[in-house]
Formats: sequence, C-alpha cells, structure tokens
Amino acid sequence: MINDNALNELIQEYFISASNRERCEEILFRSISLGLDFKTGGSGGKPIVNHKEQEQIMRDILEPIPEKGKNLEEVLNEFQTKIMDGSVNFSSSNFMAFPDCGNSLATMTGHILCAMLNQNLINSIHTSPTATFVEMAVINWLREIVGYEVVADPKDIFDVGGINVTGGVSANTAGLLLARENRFPGTINTGIQYDPKKIKVFLPKGIGHYSIKAALGWMGLGKDNAVEVNTTPGFTIDKKDLVKRIKECEKDDVLLALVAYTGDSRTMAIDDFPNLYKITRDYGMWFHIDACHGLSLCFSEKLKEKVKGIELADSVTIDPHKVLFTPYTLSYALVKDPRKFELIAGVSDLITKEPYSFGQITPLFGSRAFNSLKLWFLMKHLGKERIGELVEHRHDMVKYFASLVERADEFYMMNEVTINSAAYLYVPQQLKNRLYTPQKDEAVEEINVLNKNIQLRIFKEGQYYIHTFQLNDFRNTMETGTETVFQMQRLMLGNPLTTKKVLDDFMDYSQKIAKEETRKLGY
Repeated sequence: MINDNALNELIQEYFISASNRERCEEILFRSISLGLDFKTGGSGGKPIVNHKEQEQIMRDILEPIPEKGKNLEEVLNEFQTKIMDGSVNFSSSNFMAFPDCGNSLATMTGHILCAMLNQNLINSIHTSPTATFVEMAVINWLREIVGYEVVADPKDIFDVGGINVTGGVSANTAGLLLARENRFPGTINTGIQYDPKKIKVFLPKGIGHYSIKAALGWMGLGKDNAVEVNTTPGFTIDKKDLVKRIKECEKDDVLLALVAYTGDSRTMAIDDFPNLYKITRDYGMWFHIDACHGLSLCFSEKLKEKVKGIELADSVTIDPHKVLFTPYTLSYALVKDPRKFELIAGVSDLITKEPYSFGQITPLFGSRAFNSLKLWFLMKHLGKERIGELVEHRHDMVKYFASLVERADEFYMMNEVTINSAAYLYVPQQLKNRLYTPQKDEAVEEINVLNKNIQLRIFKEGQYYIHTFQLNDFRNTMETGTETVFQMQRLMLGNPLTTKKVLDDFMDYSQKIAKEETRKLGY
C-alpha cells in the first residue's frame, strides 16, 4: 500500500492538482509550444512531413511495455523525436491533399478545453450538465444552416434531431440505420426479418464513399446488395439510369434508400437534390445526403444555391473536421424529422435514460467527449458570415489552381471545380499519342504509374502534399471513353493560409517533378 508521503509525491509528479499548478503550467506550456512549432513550421521552416520508412518508425515506437517511468520532460523529448518528427502537418499552407487543416485558433481553444473539462455526453444531468445543451445548440445551428426546422424549446432529446459522432463513416452509418428502422421498425430488437438480398440501397457508381457499403455490411444488409447507378460526365447520379434500375427491381424487392452527395469525396460534385427527392418520394425511399464536405456551402450566401434542395433529405451528414478548420474528430448526423431517433433509442440503462441524454440516441457509442465545444467556439468566434467568406475563398483558390492546370502543357483537368477539389492528370504528349492506338491499355497503365510516381515523389520530398486515386474518366477528358480508369492527382483545399503564391509555386514544382519522373520512364 502507498503511504501518505509517497502518495503526495506521486500527486506532485503525476497528477494535476492545486498544489502543483506551477509545475503543470510549465509542462502544458511546453506542450503547447511544441504543438505551435509543429503547426507553424518552427523557426527554420520544416517540411509537411519528414518522411520516414515504416520499418524505421516501427523500430522507434514498437517496444515492450515500459517497466519504469520517465520524467515528463524526457517523455516530451521522446515524443518530439519519435512521433512529432514524422507526423503530417495538415495545417501547413502547402498541405493540399485534403481540406482537414484543423488550424482555427477558436477550435483549438475548444479542443484543449474539451479535454480540460472532461465531460461525458452519454448523460446530461450527472456527467455533462452544461455540455449537453452546448451540443444541442450546435446541432440547432447546423439544422438552421441546412434549412431543417429547429425546436427552440425541446421537451426531450427527441426534439433535437441530430447527433455528434466521430467521423463521416459513423455519421453515414447512423443515417442508413435510421433508414432501415424507418422501413422495418423494431429490427434493432428482433434482427432482420426480411431477405437482405431483397433490400436495395442505391448509390452512384465509382464515386460513392466506402462508408455506405461498409455500413450495409455492418448492418447485416450486405455490401454486395448495394445497387450502383451510372455516373454522369459531371460525376453525379444519372437520374434516368436510377429510375431504370428501380424499375428493374422485382416486386418483392424493398427500395430502402438512395444515397446522394453534396460533394463526393473525390471530385466534390453535387447531385440534383430536388429531382432526386421526387424520385425517392415516388418510390417510397429514404433520401440520405452525404454532405460531409459540401454542407459547408450552406454558410455562404453566394454558394448555397449549389446545394439547393439539401433540406429535402431525410438525413444529412457533415464533417466540421474536414471543412470547418476543426481538429479531429467532429462529425454530425442530422435527421429532418427529429422524432425518427425514437426508432433507434433502445437503451434503457439508468445512465442514459433521462429526458435530455444524448446517450439514448447515439448508436455505436457510449461514453463520448465534449467535441461539440470546438464548433461552439468557432461559431461564436467567426459567426456564419465570416465562415461563409472563408468557404468562398477556398472555392476561389481551387478555381484559380484549375486555371493554372488548364494553361500548363501536358496537364489536364479531369473535373469541373464545384466546391474545393481539382482532379487532374499529367500526360506527356508521347504517351497521349499512344492512347489512340492499339497500345491504349499499355499507355493507360504507364500514365497511371507515372502519376502515382509523381504524387509519391512529392510526398516523400515533403515540400508539398497532394492526393492521388484511381477514377473513371467520366468527363471523357482524354477521349478514350468513360470506362477508362486513370490514376488522378487531386488538390483539395480547406486551409485559409494557402495563397495564390503557394499555388503558383506548387504548379512550377509539379511541372518540374513531372518532367523528371517522365524521363525515368524513358520518355
């Protein structure tokens, strides 16, 4: 047993208390200083990532459990050399692979205080008395932005109409779970009583986010039972093909849901919501919109017309950690009719069974952090108007980059900029000429290898960071048909620090790397 003197020494060294506040401040200030050095590049200017091979990382980090501890200064030093040095700086102005910059001062403040308060959103009265209503306020703000009705004076949690979850995957899963329970009430208790092969969920071919099929698998509906609808040259759902595939279903098939996108995860295309909504009403389907990216347009008076009809969706998702400058993780699932959450409220444990407990209606999660505090700080600090201006700015920056691509020799824009994504391809003339010969397949393979090599070279050098993925040339930019799959490069912005100068410099750098990698392939 630890005696009183030893216990006091342990508290002084290992735990936050009133008696060692100065010591705690010293450690926490150093931690924040390290974090700021990382985010701002330190005094010397550092790469986005100091690339290390995974074998080295494993040697540095994978070790037996420490038998004896170290003082916290030594642990911070080890963190700095083994973990921070090798992490990806999403906040760099040169990080252009995803919009997840996480560098708002307000949201970082909320992130730190979230940990300090350590509230648990599973219960309202006992573990999150004020946090519950902050989360409720944030959900109300998001509902207002979407165009959903807001209950100003909710009598219980079923008047709120939204939940906070950890990411777009869990948010989309919640949307489809609601769709299943809406069509088959009580399934959450009895299990699926209908042949899963007869339950149809429709989504666009080639651009659908992996979370939808994953959710169907987790829910026992089967990933293989998803019905993929043709995609248009604009990377949206082909409405005629959707109706065709609906009519091809058998009489005993259940048309469960249609999943559309306010910004698919590759090109950020936006579907035609008013007309898709009409189709779902005609055939009795749940209408789910994955708006993890594109819901941000609702903050802008200038751009919100692009998402006209989003308020028609039965459920919609958003990822503030993707589009609202917020540190990981923060996502929401919203439902048009708040009472629908009664369908999945099967929890009866005492800790959650109280009028305003989010634990009643949040599937997959029990204890949950006060992450909504981050968005509360952002909304209070910036306001809807300033957030809208920043959303417009990122859109303008990506359109500017697209203009650079269109003017550059041997670079090709593969999509039209709708939100903040520019997918493009580098094809040297010699390889392009071969696309229209019997050697087309070999040429496509070499183009794909070349573009993958360009992205990997850029990543390893660490000066810039963009993304790469394979996608059908639905726009037929290369004039080889929409079935041709290319390894595209993709720039997608969310960081206000990225300027035209950064984009100009990156385009010059990218052209240089592209030519060097082309020569390595013998062209």
